[in-house]
Amino acid sequence: MPRPKKKAPNRADGLYEVKITVGKDIQGKLIRQSFYSNISKEDARKKADAWKVEQEIARRIGDAFISRDVTFEKWARRWLEVYKKPHVDENTYRLSYENTVEKHLIPFFGHAKLYNIKPMDVAAFYATKTELSESMLKKMQMCLNGIFLSAIDNDLCAKNPARETKFSTEQEKRVKQVYTSEQIGTIEIYAAGRMPDIIVLLETGLRRGELLGLKWGDISFEKRSLSVRRSIALSKEGPKERPPKWNSYRTNPLSSLALDTLAQIKPSPAPLDAYIFPLENGRPQNPNTWSQKLQRVMTEMNAAIGLPMLTAHELRHTYGTELRRRGVDIYTIQKVMGHKDIKMTSEIYVHNELEALRKAVEDPQKG
Repeated sequence: MPRPKKKAPNRADGLYEVKITVGKDIQGKLIRQSFYSNISKEDARKKADAWKVEQEIARRIGDAFISRDVTFEKWARRWLEVYKKPHVDENTYRLSYENTVEKHLIPFFGHAKLYNIKPMDVAAFYATKTELSESMLKKMQMCLNGIFLSAIDNDLCAKNPARETKFSTEQEKRVKQVYTSEQIGTIEIYAAGRMPDIIVLLETGLRRGELLGLKWGDISFEKRSLSVRRSIALSKEGPKERPPKWNSYRTNPLSSLALDTLAQIKPSPAPLDAYIFPLENGRPQNPNTWSQKLQRVMTEMNAAIGLPMLTAHELRHTYGTELRRRGVDIYTIQKVMGHKDIKMTSEIYVHNELEALRKAVEDPQKG
């Protein structure tokens, strides 16, 4: 009797494919999974049967719903789209999340199955990144933990291999610069006719986006106060209003210099819903474009009077540091700065500033 003729592959790429039903999605639609072989359709069916046996064993030992077939690359991009992109501004998404995942994590872990990645693999990854800054490594740690924790929640892996893994960096940690009390006065004089935004930052400690989101209705000249009600962030459509970071809505007192500066730039009339530092068309400024302007002014100032060039975040940090120099307690500083919790405030400001410590050492109180 002649041997039965071997069936031709049922795929254009020369592989044999068998599809089986593995469950239903939340809408009740059947979920199908394919198994492949380059030998025969029967061999592909054997792989499907072996998978069913493996799933039954997993069910009996309490590991039934873990999917072992999803790659890191596939889930990392899904995590970006579902868990991050809708919930952070465009700039934060691109710089803190998308860039970290696409340029660092996927090239290393890419095609590995989530289920198979172990703590030693994460440690090996960090060992290739020691030339990067602590800040960048913390972003990677944040993303890895987010990816694996969400994968656990979605039954894609059993454990988080990044949870206890440490990293190290060969870079020296960059210390935030701040102005001394004397330097604050000097730069405020310099900025008065050039960029009054700097004065408002130094006198309020606002975040960059909060400054650009200020409207005249947020200022009370009678109560000498400022209310933080929004922040400007980047989106695909351009600068857009968002809630303040950590939803840190707050009302803070204004110094006399801040009030005078605002009074000098206030137009007449000044609609309550008009931005204080807008573009010429009245729309909010792009935060990155504004930072470039700040950098230019700082460069000019450095050349003219020799003061250090600070970023918007360092100007904010200068304000918090100055409050601490004046003896303001950290709970008040936390409220004024809009920090998420007191731990953040204490880590930044509960220390003796070098100059204050030096004065205490060189000029101790006499008993």
